[in-house]
Amino acid sequence: MSYSKMLRHRCEILRLVESDIDGMPQHSWLKISEEVRVFLDLNFIRKGKDPTWTVEAGRPSDRSGVLFVEPAGDVRSGDRVRMTFGPAGTFQVEGAVDEAWTPTKMHHKECGVVEVAGVLQS
Repeated sequence: MSYSKMLRHRCEILRLVESDIDGMPQHSWLKISEEVRVFLDLNFIRKGKDPTWTVEAGRPSDRSGVLFVEPAGDVRSGDRVRMTFGPAGTFQVEGAVDEAWTPTKMHHKECGVVEVAGVLQS
């Protein structure tokens, strides 16, 4: 099975942009790309990279996981990923976007994500 066949989820990538309206800065989420091939694994945690649940916090952590993206996918830290097929929800990209390489080319990108609260999804 090829790697591209494993990217069976789809999403829209949203990026925060600033514009001026009557001299006042306005921030909004702009759709950068849609129908991006991804795989969102909410059960996988990369040891030493992704935050884990801290018992002392007194509550379970938010839904988090790892997003695997095709090499051409334009995803950056701070972007939001709105899932259109796969696990429901909107997720914020946290930390660095890592590139996985074969000896000759980039194989895929991966990054940690955390679910955005429903009232903040815009």
